[in-house]
Amino acid sequence: MIANQLKSLKSLTPKRFKARHIDTPAAIQIKPVRKNFTFEDVPRYWYDNNPLITHVMNAMSLTFPDGEQFFVDSVRAFREHYTDERQKQHIRGFIGQEAMHSLEHDHFNKYLKTQGYEQPVKGGTKLARYMIKRIQARKSAVDQLATTAALEHITAVLGRWLMTEQTLSRLDPSVRALWLWHGIEETEHKAVAFDLLQNVTGGDYLTRVRAMPAAVIELITYTAIYSQEFLKADGLLGRPSVYLKGLRELTRTGGMAKMLLPAILEYFDPAFHPWQDDDSKQVAIHKAYLLKLEAEAVSSMDVAA
Repeated sequence: MIANQLKSLKSLTPKRFKARHIDTPAAIQIKPVRKNFTFEDVPRYWYDNNPLITHVMNAMSLTFPDGEQFFVDSVRAFREHYTDERQKQHIRGFIGQEAMHSLEHDHFNKYLKTQGYEQPVKGGTKLARYMIKRIQARKSAVDQLATTAALEHITAVLGRWLMTEQTLSRLDPSVRALWLWHGIEETEHKAVAFDLLQNVTGGDYLTRVRAMPAAVIELITYTAIYSQEFLKADGLLGRPSVYLKGLRELTRTGGMAKMLLPAILEYFDPAFHPWQDDDSKQVAIHKAYLLKLEAEAVSSMDVAA
């Protein structure tokens, strides 16, 4: 798959640099929902008893409170560019959903402190804020929107990864609803920033794609640093078995890295659009599953009371 995509990129001709638009499926409703998740008895290694993958995701969570606000700000800067009412509704929904993600992951990050990770959480939050402020200081509003579109593509692919049985079965029940909910909503609004960028720039290819390499490098750098800080807090830093177990999970069929790499390359296709992969049926299935999880959680709380 990757080889074919690379071959496709090499054979690009100028006429193929035409932007493409695909409407968000009618079944997709981009609406914010406040969940008020609570976290109790969360295992230290809540992803399949796998320290590295757990901490990769913990590190990502540290970026969400400020990162989602950055996404909101970059989209809000151009919200008046649309005249179409459905697109305006999508932007309002996007802003609301991202605000809820910030709140819920802030709660989760505070819970991580109770597990003895106060220093990684404090340091990771500080670094995330610094990196975001640097982007805001150095990039134009349009390039900030392009960065958001690139990162939203990555989070949408992570959302697709979360909506698989293999991944869900590896998530401990204590955190499953949080990550599934976030993955569903990232999928629902995956084209909002992209479509707005296309509208603002007239579908300029270079503006879109030049944001992706920097976004990938910064995300990988940050996640690598802070997954190591979490491992250090556990006394597991540099232990080969921990890294081998994590690497096997990342690179398995359907693993995080196996899904991300081809999807990132896909972004460089001039005809790319987030909804060329229609995940609307998976969204519907997993929304129903999320409701079931929440009902079960309420039922267990009633029994405990």
